[in-house]
Amino acid sequence: MKPDHRLCNLDKKEIEENLPAIAEIVAKPKYICQRCARVSKKKRNLCKPKKLPSPSKD
Repeated sequence: MKPDHRLCNLDKKEIEENLPAIAEIVAKPKYICQRCARVSKKKRNLCKPKKLPSPSKD
């Protein structure tokens, strides 16, 4: 899987074949896709990225 491949466009087979690479991309996410709610460390991996808010400290 290319490092800048959009997670939003992956089908079931691509996810299965690239699971280790995907796990690295989604670890400690900073962005969420406004279209499909997938998350990523880098906004280039999503089609409509939006920065995630900082987690609240309860």
